[in-house]
Order: sequence, then structure tokens, then C-alpha cells
Amino acid sequence: MSGLERIAVLLTLIERLCEVMAREGECVRRMAVERIGELQEEKRALAQAYEKELAALRREPEAVAALPLEARRQLEEGMRRLQAASRRNADLLAAAKTVTERLLRRVTEALAVELPGAGPAPGRTGRVVAVSFDRSV
Repeated sequence: MSGLERIAVLLTLIERLCEVMAREGECVRRMAVERIGELQEEKRALAQAYEKELAALRREPEAVAALPLEARRQLEEGMRRLQAASRRNADLLAAAKTVTERLLRRVTEALAVELPGAGPAPGRTGRVVAVSFDRSV
């Protein structure tokens, strides 16, 4: 594969990865968790293909040096875009994980407290609590 063809493949993979991460972020914001697993698989496959192509390009420094300046600039911009999208994606997923963990901890704590003045059901302790979810992160 020529250097320009490899750059075209890398840029395509970058665009697709950015699109998948944007869709994944939207699913997290909308709490559409049923789609996240599928997107994770697609993201993993694209990331592996990207790493493979990038490694192949790095093994041919003479091919990179022979590329037109505009092609190298496009690749550099694409890589920066991917890095920024990856950072946003990681931050969003970390925030969603934190929110989920806090929610589970609060629900667990609430269920562990007995209702004042009422005896617990056999083998159970806890109280009824109102919980509200706003489906956004």
C-alpha cells in the first residue's frame, strides 16, 4: 500500500472512530445503555485497525517523508481530532461511571436504613425512598 493510500485509510478510520465516539456519547447522555455495548465493539475494532495501520506507517518512515506536505498536515490534524475526541469520550464515560456508582451507593445506603418506628420485615431492613432520574449526564 502506498503512503497516500495508508493516509487515506487512517483518515477514514479516524473519522469513523470520531463518529462512533460521538454516537456513544449521545447514548450515554440519553441513557440509551442498550446501544453502548454494540458501539463499544465497533469502537474496539476501529481502534485496532487504526493502531495496525499507524504501526505500518511508522515502519516506513521513508514513505511518510515522501508524502506531500498537505497529506501529512491532514493526517496530523486528523490525529489531533481523534485525540481530542478520545479525551472527551473517556471523560464522559468516567463521569457516567461515577454517577452510576454514586446512585448505586445512595440506593444501597437508603435501603439499609430502617423505617423509624416500624419493624422490618423478616430478613429485610430498609425504608421507602423517593428517587428521581433526569436521564442526562
